[in-house]
Amino acid sequence: MAELQRDPITRKDFLGFGVLSAIVGAILTIPPAAYVLGPLIRTNVLGESDVSQEWFKLGSIEEVPDKEPKLFDVKFPLDQTYAGDVQKQQPGSQRSAEEFVVDSAVYVTWKTQVLEGGRYGESQRPAFLDGGIRGSLTEEQVNEAEEALNVLSNSCAHLGCPVRWIIREGEGEFLCPCHGGVYNINGFYIAGPPPRGLYSYTHKVDENGDIYVKHEFDTGGNQGFQEPFVI
Repeated sequence: MAELQRDPITRKDFLGFGVLSAIVGAILTIPPAAYVLGPLIRTNVLGESDVSQEWFKLGSIEEVPDKEPKLFDVKFPLDQTYAGDVQKQQPGSQRSAEEFVVDSAVYVTWKTQVLEGGRYGESQRPAFLDGGIRGSLTEEQVNEAEEALNVLSNSCAHLGCPVRWIIREGEGEFLCPCHGGVYNINGFYIAGPPPRGLYSYTHKVDENGDIYVKHEFDTGGNQGFQEPFVI
């Protein structure tokens, strides 16, 4: 009887080649993956950004009406860098010769009491604004104004479409015209596909009553439904 031919590759050898192939594949995959995910890693993990982190002026708190938003436009400079750190002059790194800006629309409102049924009650608009700003604000007035402001991105938290302020059933709401996301005057989620409320800009108020923002967001607030509250 003829002897069966033995397989020249044993099970151990086969598994060894499989592991080696996986290692080689991973090594070859890392450079392109790092290139593609680099901007995301720099922004979300390392906290770096090509957008300027300086403060930019929007306007005065006197411009913000009661129970309605004031829409401001701000242009954040963008320092576009490619293939490495220009400041360290790494080989192959270069900075774009073009000047870019991130043109952003910002809604500013006064934090407002939300009653049962979504009706609006009193707002936190400071009483010292009734007579207008005369001279410099005190530290207490600055803190009061900063705490009372909603400084909101106009980008829907669903897919980024610009929201619009509309009056519906007697109350104003932010509405996304793309997919129907709805938010109240404080930027809290009411209805539609968005997973959370509108993003809030980091902001401050100076002694002149001027509002300043950074291209930086509070990613922890305005999530989910907002329960009615009393100021």
